[in-house]
Amino acid sequence: MPGDERESLDRLRGLQRDAETGGPLRLLGRIAADIDGHAALFDRNGAPLTPHRGLPDAITGTVRRVRSGGTRSAVEHDGQHRLAAFALSTEPDAPTLALAGPSLDRFTAEPGRTDALRLLALSWRAHHAQERWRRADEAGDQVREAVLHLLIDGGLATAHRAAGALGEPLPDPMRVWVVEVGALERGERDVVAEELLRITGDRAWMIKCPVYSGHLIPAVPPMSHEEERACAAELVATATASTGRISVGISNVLPLRDYAVAYQQAFHALAHARGNAERFATFGRGHDLAAEIAGPGQRWARQVLAGLEDFTPQRPQDPTREELQGTLTSWLMFHQQAARHLKIHRNTLQARLHKIGALLGRDLHRLHDQACVDLALRLRNSAAPEGSGADDLDALLRSDAVRRWAAQLLAPLRESPRLRETVRAWLLADTHLTESAEALGLSTTAVRKRLARAEQLLERSLLHSPSLSYDLHFAFRALNPLG
Repeated sequence: MPGDERESLDRLRGLQRDAETGGPLRLLGRIAADIDGHAALFDRNGAPLTPHRGLPDAITGTVRRVRSGGTRSAVEHDGQHRLAAFALSTEPDAPTLALAGPSLDRFTAEPGRTDALRLLALSWRAHHAQERWRRADEAGDQVREAVLHLLIDGGLATAHRAAGALGEPLPDPMRVWVVEVGALERGERDVVAEELLRITGDRAWMIKCPVYSGHLIPAVPPMSHEEERACAAELVATATASTGRISVGISNVLPLRDYAVAYQQAFHALAHARGNAERFATFGRGHDLAAEIAGPGQRWARQVLAGLEDFTPQRPQDPTREELQGTLTSWLMFHQQAARHLKIHRNTLQARLHKIGALLGRDLHRLHDQACVDLALRLRNSAAPEGSGADDLDALLRSDAVRRWAAQLLAPLRESPRLRETVRAWLLADTHLTESAEALGLSTTAVRKRLARAEQLLERSLLHSPSLSYDLHFAFRALNPLG
């Protein structure tokens, strides 16, 4: 084979490798190196599609002549630079290749130029299609995140309509799974999501958690106990070095309208799953304080929430009652992560919390007030009919039913007085580790380790939100006032 032909073949093979491994940008880099100059792609309107630094301003005229002059190529000299432009294909939206360099003849006279242009056109088409799919996936993720907000805020009908736009109806009833992916590498959560869809036979309605970047929170139609365990075990077993450990928490079967409750159950189960050998766990059935006082607590709940329920914004720029209610729900569930959940600035979050606190007469940075408002919201959402009750919270907590509930909740700590005292000190310090450590005379690391141990005994989350702290606060108060 003559030397020129061998050189052309080697160059074409190099272009093919670049197309396969680096896409159009790497191809452009190789072409620019071959002509000792610069290369870029321009769209049908003459705007750059790729970085074009180094190309002279005159190149825009050369590109324009190719786009509008009925010719597929142009080679020019503006007195200082050698310029060229080539249409990648006859398609109207195909980009134009723009070149400038002292060794331009290496491309314009190259017998393999047609092959190079064809490779570049194919590579660009593949890249463009991939970008369109990526944008479609991002749009789908945004719809799913909107559905998550609607489900947490109680907008069930709108959530169904939004899910219908994706052609994937929401399961009802369902279990919520919280899948924790230990990977730090970008994209590994998507890999685990695909595995979960495969394992469940595409029955999981997938949502990527906007708060915890390593979490997936799908709603899954109910399965048999054996099938569910098999699916969870298979998912956990797919963990690799790149995904890191996979842990799974699963809620009880609940109607879709109780998605927020199911999510918190699954989150608590996840805290237990992190510490067990199987790496997955289902939420253990337990009594709910709101259920114990659902009837007699309605009047107290109305009084707690009255200031917010009656709020009407005075100025157009003021947040609406619905926005304040959504902010409150997110804060009580996620605390400082609420800004990320709501996609608002932390200063906006704090301003809204100050407004809500003023309306309710509560300090929403104190555990007692947080717990009271959270309980009032749960009672408001209860379907139980109102019964004769008290206006005073302590009177509600003194009932025999609540005291039995409290004793049952705290029972796992009965044989561990040290852990019980640590949890109590942590609650008295408004769940701040530093203050509770000082009160106990321990390091914050020691307190954190004790709370992690208490999580395993209680099978609930303490250190991460949503946390059991509100119910623990009321349990201690019912049995032995915290004050």
